[in-house]
Amino acid sequence: MKDASSFAILLSGLAGLIGFGEPARAADDLEADPVHHKLEFQNEYFQVNRGSFGPGEIAADFFDAEGVVLVALTPMRTRLHLPDGKFVDPPPAGAAFWAPPGKIRPQNLLDQRAEFVIVIPRGANGASKRMGTDALDVDPDHWKAEVDNDAVRALRYRGDPRVKGVLHGHPAHVVVFLTNTKTLLPQSDGKSVVSVRKTGEVISVGAGEHAPENLLDEPVEVILIERK
Repeated sequence: MKDASSFAILLSGLAGLIGFGEPARAADDLEADPVHHKLEFQNEYFQVNRGSFGPGEIAADFFDAEGVVLVALTPMRTRLHLPDGKFVDPPPAGAAFWAPPGKIRPQNLLDQRAEFVIVIPRGANGASKRMGTDALDVDPDHWKAEVDNDAVRALRYRGDPRVKGVLHGHPAHVVVFLTNTKTLLPQSDGKSVVSVRKTGEVISVGAGEHAPENLLDEPVEVILIERK
């Protein structure tokens, strides 16, 4: 497979064939493999889980994976075992990619720990509306789309050292911090707050507008997942 899209098509097809005639739902990752998967938080728009596999480790059992955005916090090379004894080797993970639904048993193929964030869309489309202008339209030098489908959009933001961002808005979203950040956030009342986050943190944010300013002398990088 040459890219993540071809992997998604293949896995969806295999999962559909394998799942025919079986019960509609089995255990999810939290139920079937609590050693490697932990609930981070959930709300009306998202459920966020955190995954962590040691070198060569494999999930305890098969589980029904939903369609999710996976955000890699470390290098990832994963094998997805399927119930019929076959397996799929996705391409090496980028910062964020869409993983389609299917019954799988993941295995870490690296000789180092793999850590990642799993963002599951919840609720109906359109439950949260964008406020303000689209970041991709007003600041394309710093914002890039990595996932864009009917359920979610995942954007990568890279802020230059000591640079103030362009005013823009988002619907309800999740932010995964790929680097440490120290950000000045102007408020609607004219005041500002300073937000300090560490690499690997994940937060949920409601719909709104902002023009974040990077207070560090180094670039910052986040993945922002919007609910459509």
